[in-house]
Amino acid sequence: MGAQGAQESIKVMWRVPGTTRRPVTGESPGMHQPEAMLLLLTLALLGGPTWAGKMYGPGGGKYFSTTEDYDHEITGLRVSVGLLLVKSVQVKLGDSWDVKLGALGGNTQEVTLQPGEYITKVFVAFQAFLRGMLMYTSKDRYFYFGKLDGQISSAYPSQEGQVLVGIYGQYQLLGIKSIGFEWNYPLEEPTTEPPVNLTYSTNSPVGR
Repeated sequence: MGAQGAQESIKVMWRVPGTTRRPVTGESPGMHQPEAMLLLLTLALLGGPTWAGKMYGPGGGKYFSTTEDYDHEITGLRVSVGLLLVKSVQVKLGDSWDVKLGALGGNTQEVTLQPGEYITKVFVAFQAFLRGMLMYTSKDRYFYFGKLDGQISSAYPSQEGQVLVGIYGQYQLLGIKSIGFEWNYPLEEPTTEPPVNLTYSTNSPVGR
């Protein structure tokens, strides 16, 4: 099954932006570093953009999707790579790791996001399987997983201020065959106001 067929078959649950989510402001990640800018321009020439909701790669195999979580952000990521293929992915939601998704095996690389840091753009490289990923964050950092060779594409949200909130795709025995990314606005921190203590004067008519 191709990527188009996989896109029609898999159902992704989208989180609707509301009052509990806010856009991320600031410049695009990596723009302050000349080497990051050069890499970004090079990859942009090699691969076209992939908007939210799309999967890319040849497709085929079993479907996977990270857990829908309306209360926690992605705070970390584990990616396993073996035989020059990306085997599996695993996201950390708040303080807990979600289930590992994909094939078995490979060496695992783990990254932890800083407080208030979000993944805002992803580059992926495919041949028959996913071979590598490059992720940019809102704090001018980027992470490599695997090797960026083959057909390179970029994925980023269609709305400014949205961030990565989920990953989905298909995998077979040797590794990941297709992958897609879910974007939405970050969660806002809940605000609590101290209780108001009312005091009355002895001359006040209230309470008499």
